[in-house]
Amino acid sequence: MKAKKIIRLSATPEGFGQTPDKLAPDMFISELPTQHTHEYFQDEELGLYVGVWDTTDMIETAGPYPCDEFMWLLEGEAAIRNCKTGEMETVIAGEPFVIPKGYNCQWHQVGYLRKFFLISVNPNEPMPEMPAFEGIIIPRAEAQMVPLLTAEPFLTEKDSPIPQHHVCYKDSTGKFLAGTWESNAFESTAAPFPYHGFACVITGSLTLIDEEGVKHSYGPGETLFVPEGLMCSAKATEKVRIFFAILRPGQTEGD
Repeated sequence: MKAKKIIRLSATPEGFGQTPDKLAPDMFISELPTQHTHEYFQDEELGLYVGVWDTTDMIETAGPYPCDEFMWLLEGEAAIRNCKTGEMETVIAGEPFVIPKGYNCQWHQVGYLRKFFLISVNPNEPMPEMPAFEGIIIPRAEAQMVPLLTAEPFLTEKDSPIPQHHVCYKDSTGKFLAGTWESNAFESTAAPFPYHGFACVITGSLTLIDEEGVKHSYGPGETLFVPEGLMCSAKATEKVRIFFAILRPGQTEGD
C-alpha cells in the first residue's frame, strides 16, 4: 500500500502506455487486445485499487463480474452485454458507471477506450449469490438529492450547510457505494477522512487542505482520491457537486 496522501488522477501519468499488461487468453473470446494499467493507490488486504486503464478492441469472456468497479470514461465508448437478457448497455466518454460484483455480463469493446477506475475486490469476501443490481449503474449529475444525516466526509461547524447526496448503488455488503454529492459553500474542520473516497467534480470547485497545510484544488472534470484516515479539511466558495465512489471497510450491511 502506498503512503497516504491526497491523489490527483491524471489520464496521462508518466510512463503510461509504455509497458503492456500481461493478459491471459482465457480472459477473451476475441484476439488479445493491448491494455495498460497505472495504479495510483492499492491496498491488497482490502482488495482496493485506483488508477487509469486503457484497451484496444476486445470481447471479454462472459461471466460474473469479479469485483465492484466504479469507472469514469475518459475516451471511447463501452458496451456491456447482459448475458441473461442479451441487452447491450452503452456508456460514452464523460460518463461514470458501475459494474456490480457478480453481474453476469460481457464487455464488448469497439475502438480505443481509456478510463479511471476504483475496484473493490476483497479477497476475503465471496462472490454474492446474486449481484446487488442486474445491470450497469450510471450516476446522474441531476439526480434527486436527499440531506445527509451527518456532514461527512467534511465535518463542519454548527450552522454550516448540510450536504446532500444520492446513492445510486450500494453493494451487497454495504461497504461500497457510488452516486452524486453536493454542498453549498462551506469550510470544514480538520478530521481523519472517514473512508476511501474517489471523486470527480461536476460543477463548482473543491479545495482540500492536507495536514501539512498544502492546498489541493479541483474544478469541473478533475478527479481525486482520498485514502481512509488521512487528516484533512476542505472548503468550497460556491455550490459544488461531485460524482463519488467510496469504500467503507469497517461498515456492515444496514449501517
